[in-house]
Amino acid sequence: MKIGLVSDTHRNKEYLETVTDWLVRKQHITALYHLGDDYEDVNALQDRHLEVVQVPGLYDPEYRNPAIQPVALESILGLTLVLVHSAEKDLSSADKSRADIILSGHTHKAEIRVADMVLYMNPGHLKGPMDKNMEPSFGTLDIGDRQVVATIYGIDFKEVSSMKLGRSETGLYPE
Repeated sequence: MKIGLVSDTHRNKEYLETVTDWLVRKQHITALYHLGDDYEDVNALQDRHLEVVQVPGLYDPEYRNPAIQPVALESILGLTLVLVHSAEKDLSSADKSRADIILSGHTHKAEIRVADMVLYMNPGHLKGPMDKNMEPSFGTLDIGDRQVVATIYGIDFKEVSSMKLGRSETGLYPE
């Protein structure tokens, strides 16, 4: 299953729609995960007929709404994915202990890393041409039975970084 990952769109619906269209057309994603700031931006994607999973960002009014959880859990091919906007603020020790993959935003800095056999990924931001001295970026997560591939792309749709991980009963490991 291939998932598109975006975060910190901050009302830049042009970038969000352009990136989503590319992810659907060229990467054949089956779902899009939006990791917060701004929660309502995904409304622009309603005509795409795409599964969207999202969490609110710290600056979203939905973040303060008790009916909307700041953490989402997804299970894909036996892996547990935890989605949060701010890993520092919203990720509990219980979430960490159950997660195979932790997806977060907030920092606007794209990152792929493995720690304690858990994949941590932040797709960066789609706020504008530059933010916090970082260019816009987004990602994909391709989850298979034996392998997971995490990839970050720049707004020019060129690969910025990628990591292939093998799967074992005890977690994920870089190949």
